[in-house]
Amino acid sequence: MPDIQVTDQLDKPVQTIKIDPARPSSLVKYLKTELLHLAVLPDFLARKDSILSQAATKPIQFQAKAQHEFQLGAANPEIEVTPAAQATIRVNANPGANLYDGDPFHAPAKVPDHTGYVSAGFQGSLDLGVSGSDGDLTFGFDKTTTVSLEYLKAFPLGAGEPTLGNALGQALACYVIPADLSDLDALGVNDIATVSGQGSLKVSGGVSVTASPNPLASVDLPLAAGTVAVKAGLAAGLSASFTISGSYQMRARRIDADTLELSFFRESGTTLKADLSASAGVTAKLGSTDLIASILGAISKDPTGDKKLLADLRPAEIKTLSDAIKSGLNHTLQACLDVVLSAATDDQAAFQYEIRPAQLSADASAAVHKALEGDLSLLTFMEGDMQDGGALAPGVTMLNSVLSETRKRGVTLKINLLGILNYLTLSELIPNSEILTDSVTGDVTIKETVSGNSILAVVEPLERSEALRKTIFDSVLATTSYRAGKAVALPDLSCEQMHFALNQNTNRQIMGDYLSWFIPLNLLTEPDKTAILSPFTEGGPSTCVLRTSFGDAACASMFFDVNGDLRAKPYYLEIGRQALRALLDPEHQPLDRLRYQIVDDAIWPTALHTGANVSLGPLAGLSVGDDRVEYLIGDVKVITDWAEAMVEAGALVEDVRAFVGDSDPTTLFHSDEFKTRRDALQKKLSGMVKTSTTRFDKPWGMVCLFWAGGSPTTAYAKAVSQKLTVQRGSQPALAAAAT
Repeated sequence: MPDIQVTDQLDKPVQTIKIDPARPSSLVKYLKTELLHLAVLPDFLARKDSILSQAATKPIQFQAKAQHEFQLGAANPEIEVTPAAQATIRVNANPGANLYDGDPFHAPAKVPDHTGYVSAGFQGSLDLGVSGSDGDLTFGFDKTTTVSLEYLKAFPLGAGEPTLGNALGQALACYVIPADLSDLDALGVNDIATVSGQGSLKVSGGVSVTASPNPLASVDLPLAAGTVAVKAGLAAGLSASFTISGSYQMRARRIDADTLELSFFRESGTTLKADLSASAGVTAKLGSTDLIASILGAISKDPTGDKKLLADLRPAEIKTLSDAIKSGLNHTLQACLDVVLSAATDDQAAFQYEIRPAQLSADASAAVHKALEGDLSLLTFMEGDMQDGGALAPGVTMLNSVLSETRKRGVTLKINLLGILNYLTLSELIPNSEILTDSVTGDVTIKETVSGNSILAVVEPLERSEALRKTIFDSVLATTSYRAGKAVALPDLSCEQMHFALNQNTNRQIMGDYLSWFIPLNLLTEPDKTAILSPFTEGGPSTCVLRTSFGDAACASMFFDVNGDLRAKPYYLEIGRQALRALLDPEHQPLDRLRYQIVDDAIWPTALHTGANVSLGPLAGLSVGDDRVEYLIGDVKVITDWAEAMVEAGALVEDVRAFVGDSDPTTLFHSDEFKTRRDALQKKLSGMVKTSTTRFDKPWGMVCLFWAGGSPTTAYAKAVSQKLTVQRGSQPALAAAAT
């Protein structure tokens, strides 16, 4: 039988504190050494003979230490506690007080009426060759991490109230480490047992994914004759396996004689992170082909063509398509999980369950046991068949779950179909396309390559990202023009524009630029931006994603006013000027200060009259030979070129629109006159994008189209850095916007 005692600093036993080794105790069960002597200091000894309510008129904590090194474990030693490690004794006999006030894991647990607590806590190291689920006392924690154990024993106050010393003896005699169901059975009513450390929780379960196609036209190909056979829909049969990592605490508390509560909390001031890379990520039932079939089934209206496509694809083509879809799904799910995790408050459990041990089935018992090892996958998988009230299985009720909250928010996979308006069906588009997944947004892009333009041919990553942004912008411009002219009919789908940015070393200026992009999309105000930036911590990578979405009405608004008249060139010039003003930062960037002068109310008319040449320099106080004048020339040129192109395209849009009238454009594709007008518009749009000087370091083109389209209420933006996530708006609707 192990020797468990409370001693003074000289290792002399405190005779009045008795520990009964015959009582069920996790210390006896898991102790791998013969001695466990807890040395207390004089401040504790001075109060040991006082009853709890007198010894702790307010919550108090005593320092202690292990007099000798000891080890804990199941079959083998797993946790080592040394004399140098911290040990604490906490006393709280104040009903209504939070037991975890001031604790790194301060999710509240109130002291019940007529109750006092005494706890013993130890810090040890998980450094004995085990981690994760290798042992019963690892709890999912990493190797070499510090593990904190604490048992809080509840005592009735009043008649028969124990002394402080006696209460500590009882707490050690029936100490609970929550490593097994049998350990949880030893918890008395209101008792709490916790373990804390740095590690990873395993999670798995079914996921609900909405596949949202973005139907776009290739500017270099003629429109096809017929109906576009895509839609938005739910992808069936998908599941996911991943980990959630960070500093967390597993807390077990007995609510009443029949009920336990098992919770997983994050450490205050930290954020848990999802990781799909080390696990299977998102999968379908039967592998690659089934994953493709699930997504195609969600977005395609051509099931016969889809079956033929899957049958005809070569193994390498199947792998390319499957890898792109899987990468997009993993990125999208991880982003959604991280938003849910970052939105959680310190007192909100990432996972929390109510457990009734007497009612547990064999499967439920196995799931709870795995959860105590840091593997929640069996419990979270049960969420797919969860009953009303959160019942997962006999004896287990879910109270909170990150996976369940993620399902509520929804996971949406964006699929850009660049060329679907030219091919109509996925079975025709995919064999003639390249397929890529954007590392910032997670969007899957299927782009036709018949026109000879390839994004994948661009080797340098930053240049490839620039090429993707330009290609999507050009396709959005073409598609919105076709929709405004009624050359295509997409009543159930909106056309989406996307802009993204990535930085590896994020400072306040970069994050400020991101937030400035939110403002012209009506997602933030200047005071909002200032408040968000105030506590911002610099450093680390960051991303920013902007999305806008246009239905038929918004597309028409780009070219026609409320009276149905074509918009004039001054309208577009003013939009272009104001969009640039909104994105420049003259207060902090010297070059932006010069550029801002040219688009100032007083100077802009002169700048327009001067034109895009070196004579713009003196307007901003520069000589005509100054290299910085090139930026001024570029700004004036991009604004005037865009305005002129929109006016010229508008005339052709009006021509096609007048011819179509109230007819369904799919019934006019055999009309030579319709084809002539439509082809003229296509050629004009192709020429526009070939000569466009629009830059894509800032979302100037996005803002221009957004404002020209009447600023529809479909904007969405998310900026993420190492310690900050800012998300505004909602993911653009699947159906066409009403505006």
